[in-house]
Amino acid sequence: MKESFEFNPAQQEQTPPPQPVAEKLTPEQISQKRGKVLQSLEKARLLPSEWKSTAGKSRDEMITALEGSLEELDALETSIQNEPEPVVEEKPVAQTEKQGLHVVRRREAAVATKTDEPERQFAQAGQYITIGKVHIPVCQTPEESAEWNAVPGKVFVSGGKKFSEVKFVKDAHGLTHIAKPGELMNFSEKHRGERLESVDAVLEGRGELKAFNEVLTNLGELARQYGELNPDDADYDEKAKQLGSQIEAFTDPEKLKEILKLNGSGIEDVDDFAERASDIIRTQQFLRSIDESLNEFIPPHDTHFKLTPYFEQKFAWFATLVNRQLGLGNNAYLEDLVENKKAPEWEKLTAKGMTVIVGPRGTGKNKLADFYCGETNRPLFRYACSPDKEERDLTYDVELSDGEVVRIPTRILTAVTTPNAVLELDELNLLRPNVAKFFNSLFDGDRTVFLNDQVIKAAPGVTFVGLMNPAEYDGVEDLPETIDDRSNIMTMGYPPFRETDSTTNREKFTHDEALILKENVSPLKNLDDEQFRKAWDYVINGVGAQISLDATTVKIMKDLKNIVAISDRTRQVVDAYKTRTGETRMERDISLRGSIEAARFYSENHLWEADLSKMPNWKAGWNPAQYAIAMTYLPHTDTYRRGKTDKDAMMLILAEGIR
Repeated sequence: MKESFEFNPAQQEQTPPPQPVAEKLTPEQISQKRGKVLQSLEKARLLPSEWKSTAGKSRDEMITALEGSLEELDALETSIQNEPEPVVEEKPVAQTEKQGLHVVRRREAAVATKTDEPERQFAQAGQYITIGKVHIPVCQTPEESAEWNAVPGKVFVSGGKKFSEVKFVKDAHGLTHIAKPGELMNFSEKHRGERLESVDAVLEGRGELKAFNEVLTNLGELARQYGELNPDDADYDEKAKQLGSQIEAFTDPEKLKEILKLNGSGIEDVDDFAERASDIIRTQQFLRSIDESLNEFIPPHDTHFKLTPYFEQKFAWFATLVNRQLGLGNNAYLEDLVENKKAPEWEKLTAKGMTVIVGPRGTGKNKLADFYCGETNRPLFRYACSPDKEERDLTYDVELSDGEVVRIPTRILTAVTTPNAVLELDELNLLRPNVAKFFNSLFDGDRTVFLNDQVIKAAPGVTFVGLMNPAEYDGVEDLPETIDDRSNIMTMGYPPFRETDSTTNREKFTHDEALILKENVSPLKNLDDEQFRKAWDYVINGVGAQISLDATTVKIMKDLKNIVAISDRTRQVVDAYKTRTGETRMERDISLRGSIEAARFYSENHLWEADLSKMPNWKAGWNPAQYAIAMTYLPHTDTYRRGKTDKDAMMLILAEGIR
């Protein structure tokens, strides 16, 4: 459907030229004049090519005149900006400079960044992200962390001989993991369901036990020396290579015999023992490699996530609350750390409490936590809460392995014992109050889980994040009081679509959500974010400098604006219904995921140039945005019980003819 507008040729022809510099126009007056000229120019470009004014000017002559007016206004503004400032210079910095992300290095080496996304990539550890005035530490792999160790068991007698079986054990802040050769590796997310390599881990007699303990002692000393090497030393590479070669020799039976001088040691079968001992050490090294830096739990960078102005604001507030939880509120201690480029001493901080994000589904609560963890190198453990959970379900899962009942720590315990981890409790408010009290001691100052047979203390730097829908919505449970009292709360909504320009007091349409959608519309992918912002202000809001855009791009940007407008309308209707302030019954709005789905449909079907009347299920009066919304939202209404009501509500919204 064509967009209608009023057009008065006589008024456009009489558009006054910019005033000379002598009149001393203010920047606000220039901006107002530019806005009027831009509006006239946009309308002129939509005129038929054969159009002529009452004075005989053609459309092209009119466009040329208006473009000339814009150039004169730009020149006038430049001349004013170049005049010396008689007033204090702090105001432009505080009000007009964009507060982006930047990095304070821990070391003096340059930061490796991607040139296409300089404000979102932080490659090296030991940095501080600063957003606004909030400093956010980027975590390093802990220098000391729990490692798998080969541990000989108690000596037992069988057939008149003494034996000892080696197990692989890892103790982390009170949580003990045990791995046995040939058994399932359910302690690893990546290798869950796989079996640890089956090796002979039985030692025979005190001679073999003594020799194996010597293996562990020598290997531990080499590992200590390797860990104490200084990468800044000139001979670091040579020493590291030498020690690495010595450590690797323990997995070679022949070299192991030489290291321990086994020949003549009194061991009955030297070759057999060397083979078994080297297999055990190789298995230990494999288990340690699984844990290296816990990269499998750090969320990957999501190329579709946009740190728009709205999400930048929410990210800064979220980081503030997490800092507060860690005892790192933006205080003198943190400022001193940043200034001196030092990492926090996590084990010395007094951490307490929890951070809770409250917001409707699809507003990006999970994405915010993912982004935080990805940029700060924090392992993320997500646990889904539900009303049927019992307290025992929060600690261990029970599985049957080879006919034996095995207790496996849940993601909650794994997160609690992983340094710098984030435990995210999704739908936290669904836990029953008597179950939620399990977290009381964990969120208090002692940061400890007390079980019948264990005392598990949170590792340094561990943080807790809860997610929930607003309690004011019908059917949503209250946040248990024991958790509410121990939490800092923030709200998360959809990006605002309309806002008032502080300089002109005019309503304008924000580009937050459109920035996210444009990544899914192929003709707009060549526009970077800054170019898109300028084009949006020019095409949608009629402000900003003149930009040369082809008719197709202008059409697409207007359709994108309409997709966001319809999505925003559904959110208003749903919010009004769920808070009992509106009459139209609608359960599910168009979330960010939904608007992205509509943008993809729009792009895949080239709706900016399609003949909509020939498209399936099109209804007379629908523009491309309305059609894309209908084709992506309405099918979902067949999947849930109250979908018919939502379908009727959507048809009413589409009939409103939002432009």
